Order: sequence, then C-alpha cells, then structure tokens
Amino acid sequence: MKYLTIIAGFGLALLIAGCGNKEAEQAANVERHLRTAEAYTQQGQLRAAMIEAKNAIQLQPENAAGYMALARIYNHMGAYGATQELLESVVTRHPQTSTLLAEAYLNTQKYRSTLEILDAHPAQETAEQYQQWILRGRAQIPVGDRSGFDTTLAQLETYDNSGLDVELLRARWALANGESDLAAKSLTQLLSQHPEHFDALILQGEIALYRNDLPSAEKHFTRALTTLGTTDIMTAQRIMVLNQLTDVLIREGRTSEAYAYQKLLSEANPESHSAQQRFNEALALYQDGNYADAEAVLTKLHEEFPQNATTGTLLGLVQHQLGRDESAAELFDQYIDPETASTSLIQTAVLTKLRADQDDEALTLLKMASENQPQNPALLASYGLALLDRDAKSNEGALALEKSLALDTSQQRLRIALAKRYFALENTEQALAQLQKAYTEMPLDIIIQQSYFHALIANGQQAEVKTLIAQFQQQFPDNPRGDFLAGWLAYEEKQLAEAQRAFEKAIAHPDNREKQFAYAGLAQIYTDQQKPAQAIESWQSALQADPAMIPAYGHWLTLMQSQKRTKEAIEFLVALEEGSQQWQPAVMLARIYASQHDIQQAITHIETAMARSGNSIPVKQLAANLYHQQGVALLAKKQPDEAKTFLLRALKLFPDDMRYLGSMVQAELGVQNIAEAQKLLDQLTSTQTNQAARFNLQAMIRIAEKKPEEALQLYRQSWQSTPNDTAAEALFSHHQKNNPQQADAFVDEWIQKLPQSAKPTLIKAMAAQRTQDSAKAVKWYEKTLELAPQMPAALNNLAWLYYEQKDSRALELAKRAYELAPTSAAILDTYGWLLVESGDVQQGHRILEQAARAAPDNEEIREHLAVAKERL
Repeated sequence: MKYLTIIAGFGLALLIAGCGNKEAEQAANVERHLRTAEAYTQQGQLRAAMIEAKNAIQLQPENAAGYMALARIYNHMGAYGATQELLESVVTRHPQTSTLLAEAYLNTQKYRSTLEILDAHPAQETAEQYQQWILRGRAQIPVGDRSGFDTTLAQLETYDNSGLDVELLRARWALANGESDLAAKSLTQLLSQHPEHFDALILQGEIALYRNDLPSAEKHFTRALTTLGTTDIMTAQRIMVLNQLTDVLIREGRTSEAYAYQKLLSEANPESHSAQQRFNEALALYQDGNYADAEAVLTKLHEEFPQNATTGTLLGLVQHQLGRDESAAELFDQYIDPETASTSLIQTAVLTKLRADQDDEALTLLKMASENQPQNPALLASYGLALLDRDAKSNEGALALEKSLALDTSQQRLRIALAKRYFALENTEQALAQLQKAYTEMPLDIIIQQSYFHALIANGQQAEVKTLIAQFQQQFPDNPRGDFLAGWLAYEEKQLAEAQRAFEKAIAHPDNREKQFAYAGLAQIYTDQQKPAQAIESWQSALQADPAMIPAYGHWLTLMQSQKRTKEAIEFLVALEEGSQQWQPAVMLARIYASQHDIQQAITHIETAMARSGNSIPVKQLAANLYHQQGVALLAKKQPDEAKTFLLRALKLFPDDMRYLGSMVQAELGVQNIAEAQKLLDQLTSTQTNQAARFNLQAMIRIAEKKPEEALQLYRQSWQSTPNDTAAEALFSHHQKNNPQQADAFVDEWIQKLPQSAKPTLIKAMAAQRTQDSAKAVKWYEKTLELAPQMPAALNNLAWLYYEQKDSRALELAKRAYELAPTSAAILDTYGWLLVESGDVQQGHRILEQAARAAPDNEEIREHLAVAKERL
C-alpha cells in the first residue's frame, strides 16, 4: 500500500512538472512570436507581422502583449476599425491597450470616445503617459475644449524634450481655429529645426493647399513621403500623402504624374482598388436616382466586404430611397456612428426609423448623436424638435433648442417651437418674448414674422401688430411686404376694402417677389364677398407667381369644381406644368385624373412629377399607388400580363410594401403560377411588422394549392401575430360555414381588437338588416360610415333603411353611393327608386333603366322600373 502511494505521489510530481514545463514553453513561444512580429514590422513585412501577433494571441489570449502588437500593426496600416473591434472587448481586462485604442478612435474622428477611454484607463508607464497626453490634446482640439487643452500642454511641458510636440499641438489648435498664419509661422520655425518631421510637413502642406499655394503644398507632401519607409502593405501615412499629392498634381494640371501616384495606390491593393471602382459605379447610380441598379452593385460589395462602413451606409441610403425602411434602419444601426456621422446622415437614419414605426429608436439615435456631437447645432435642434413633438412641454427638448441657438444664432425659427412650448405651459408672456426675440433678430423672415403677428392677434394685441407693421414700413420703405402686411391686418379686422387696396398696391410694386401672398389675400377677400370668378382668377395669379404654393391649389380647385369648371382647371394646370419645372402642377393633374378614374393619364403626369421632385417620397408614394391601382384594375379585366407590368413598377418604388406584393402574388395565382407566387413571397425579408401579412399571403398560396386546412392555420397565426382584416375575414367565413354562433362571437372579438375597422361593423349591420331589426341595423351602418364614410354598400343600405323610416337623409346617402359606384345594379336601383319617390321621376327612370341593363334578371329592379314608367 505504501509502495502504491509513493508511485502515485511520484506520478503527481511528474504531472506538475510537466504542466510547468508546458506553460514555460508556451510563454517562450509567445515571446518568440512577439519578437518576430516586431522584427517583421521594422522590416516593413506587415502581413507576416500580423500572422505572428495573431499566433501570440491564440497561444495566450490572457496576455495583453499579443493584442498590443496586433493593434500597433493595424494602426500602422490605418486599419483603425480593426483595432477598435480587437480592443474594445478586452480593454477593461487589459487596460494597457487603452493608448492604442485611443489612437484608433482619434484617427476615426471619435474624439469623445478618445477622451473617455483615456479617462477610464490612464497609463502607468511614463512613455505611455506621455503618448496619452498627446492623444488627449489632439482630441481636445476638435471638441473646442480650450481649458482642457491648456491643462494638457502644461502637463506635457513637465516632460523632458517635449517642446517639439507641444509646439506641434499649438499649431494644430491655431489651424483648427482659423489662425492659419500663426500656425504656418509656428510650423516654419519647427521645420527649420526638424526638417524631416512628418506631422509638421503634412500640416504645412495642408495650409499651403488651403491657400492654393500648390508648389509649396507639393514640396511639403513630397518631403513627407520621403520620410516614410517601404512596407509590403500600404500604410495609412503613405496612403494619406499619396492622396494629397494626387490632388495637388491634378489641380496643377499634371495629370500624368497624378496618374502615376494613383497607380501606386491601386497596385498596392488591387482588390481594394477594384472594390473602390465598383463603389464609385454604385455611387454614380445612386446620384442619378437609379436605386435598383445601385442596390444590386452594393449588395454584392456588402457581401464581400461586410465590415466596410461606407458600403453599408450607402446601401442603407439606397434602401431608404427604395422604401425598405426596416432593412435600411438595420444597416444604419450597424454602420452609423453617432459620434462621427454627418448631420444629414443622422437625420436620414432618423427619418427611416420613423417611417418604420421605430419612434423610440429614432429618438435614441438623435439623443446619442447630440450627446456625442454636443457642438453640432443641427443635431441638437433635431433632437429638441423631436422631443417637443412627442411632448409639447418637454424641458429637455427646450434645453436642446436653447443650446442649438447658442451655437448658431441664425436658427431663430427654433424660437417658434420654444414659443409653442411656453403656450402649452400657459406662459403667454415668455412665448411672446421668444417670438419677439426671433423677430428682432430676423425681421425679414416671413415665417417668424407671421408667427409673431398671429400670436399677438390671438392674444388681442392688434394695436401692437399695427405698430410693428408701421415700423416695418418705415424701416424698409421699398419692401412691398409692408403693404401686404397692412392688407393682411386689415383683412383680420374685417376691413375688406382697405385690405383689397393694400394687396393691390403690393401686387403693383415692380420688384415684388412675394406677389403670390398678396394674390392669395385678394382671393380670400373675393371668396368672402361671394365672387368666385374673381377669386379663381386671383388664385391662378398666385399659382403663376409661385407654382410651388401648395395650399393655393386646394382653395382654387374647390372653387373650380363648384363652378363646374374642371375641364378649364385641367387646361390651366397643363399650361402651368409646361411653363415651369415645379412638380406640384403635375401632382395636381395626376390627382384630378385619378378622381375621374383616368389612371393612365394620372400616371403620365405623376411620372413628370417624380422626375422633377428628385424622387420625393410623397410623390413616389402617389405614383406607386397609381401603378397599383392600374394593376388591380387590369387584373379585374383578366389582363394579368399587363397588370403585372404596373404592379412591378409599384414594387420597384417600394419593394417591401405588402399591398403591392400581395397584388402581385394574386396576379400570379390568378394564372395558376403558384411556384412564381411562392418565389415572390420568399424574396421578401421577414420582419416583425410584416409577419402577419406574410402569413396571409402564404395562406392564399395554400388555398391555390388546394390545402385549405394549412391555409386556415396560417390565417390563425396571422390573427394571433397582429389582428388584421384579411385574416379576420377568412376566419369569419370559416366560422360562418361551420359554426354560425362562433362566427357571431368572432365578430365581437374583431370589433374589440380592431375598433377602427369598418368591416365587422358592416357585418353586424347586414346581419341585423337580414333579421329585420331596423334600429340595430341603422346603428351599425351609422357606425360603419363613421369609420369609412366612402363605403358604397353601407351608404346604399342605410339609404334604404332611412327611406323605409321616411328619413329625409335617404336620397343624399343614395346619391353618394351612386357617385362612388355608378355601375352597381343594387346602388343604381336604390338611387333611381328614391329619385322617383322624391318626385324626380324622369331622372329616376333613367337611372333605373341603367340598373335594369346591369341586372336584367332582377325582379325588384323590373318592378321599380315599371312603376317609374307609369309615373312618367
């Protein structure tokens, strides 16, 4: 027994010794990889150096040295994103990596992240501390932290031989604050002592380039290039200098030399050069509005280079233009950095999220962006306005707007939003003070002026407005707006004759570029005086002066239609469309033709509007709706091929719109092309918001495949996912066939879960009408029309019930139903009979003849027509 114990102890000792030897051997291997990586780096063999550093990390992931070696190589190459990805997850565990991570942040313009990481993980070694102070100073310059910058310089000056770096930082500060002469003088002195200093040469070259001193810029950049060693991978410094030199040479007209440098760049990384060319192709397609082709190029690029933020961001912008908001939002989340992204990009991402019903995420993005870019007035303004839009009394929103105003005083219109907040808080004095301040700063801004004057009038201060207008006329005696304002105030005070004279005086002014407002004022006066012809003429003059004056179109068209002058309205709009490059006349023409059911003509004009509006989203949406409407109409006419052409146009504009996709699937199913319908559905990216619609479309496909049980299950899943009318109708139909009592209960559930849907209320009304419960039927039909005022069936049936109850509203409802569905036999019968009963026998007889032609076998219609003939 003792022998066995000795043997066992001996074995354990060997095991411990073996483990110790293995760890020592592993540590030695790591050290060898690190030394080799350093040697390769010094020799310019960066690819080999990366492999050695990665080997060190793989052997000892708990050792910070491997991460630091690899991060140094990445930073040397300019692969700052790779450094961030490598170190962000380990910097807490290995704080000694913080300097390299801060360097990567600084070079990607993430200045606040630079400062935060330096604060969180200060270096322990002297050399690292010195480097961190330099990084801190460079990050403090763009954020404008003068106090912090002075502290940094003071700290650096405590180190030996720091004078060169301190002077360089001072030059950077001067250059960033527009003091280029001071910066140039400092750099000239610095270069006289250190002629090969790379950073000083680059800064001096950039100053010369800014001054358009191209020979000096070339001299400094060329000298900077000579200070760099050669490597097997193009370093960040070399790429930067070559790009600068290429720019200088092109501007000097020395294209052949510029081409030589450009060739160096492309040959150093041919894969990257090819990708850049394809990206440029996609960018050109995007700028031309060819979003579908741009998406095709960018999708492939994104698959090949998923880490490339520029490609991912542009793909997001393309998908935003195509209406694929959820996909775009996903890409923006992945690639937009709130700390460095431009204002326009942040605002596009916010708009995308709003359109994708991601309101909270949109607000979060704005908050992060404004916190990370606290000196960006546009982002602060966007954030403040968004908060006040959500909560009219938001204190945080008001603070954001005030900060924005402090940074950029030209944004005086923001005070209008601040004034609205004070009005919401019932602090009228502060609200008017905001508007007064805005008006004092920008008295010629018509939006501010109108907001202020309207607010004063609303608070009973007409006398103050009159004084302000008089002051305006005195201060700007040659500005015709003074006459317009005088007319506007006279109109508000019901002094129409005085208002008319002032408006006419404003119009007569030869230099008036705001005549449209005075014409609009005249039109309002003529409307009040019951002079439609003069009002129409004035509105037309306003539109001719400014075809983009959207509110004028509605007033004018209402008058034209009331005067039965729709044909003249079309002629006027055609002339306006031809005589200007504005998109608004074309949109109005499209709407008029659509209301007349001339969809082809509507499409012609909406396509003109799309071209002129730069593919504006609302214009594109109207175009897509018209394409869809035409496609559905062609499907009803059994013309599936022509229908698909128009449906595809709608889908091209908004590929993720479930209505358009659903109609396309129906088109394919209509010609028994089930496989193609399935392919269409499979191509749609599944999201939380489209899940219910996907279930519905899949159910339609299963019905076409004669699999009703699977279809029913899919409709149930759709209803459970998101209650919707399509699934509800299918489930109600199933219950009605199999269990009428369950069908009644389901309708109640339908109303409870979709209280804004008119379909279940219509079912309730029709059921009550079938059982001759007139009171209940009237109640549910009235509810239906409250929810859907343009539903012909509800209008028709309620008209008949009113007729039976001798309610005078019956004829008006029947007429509305007829105007909406003039070919329906049942509606023609109701309207025709009610006309006969009301005494208009001739018109009623004519309508009943149309009903009889539409349904020749309907006995009730024949009886009504016979009675009408007798009464004639």
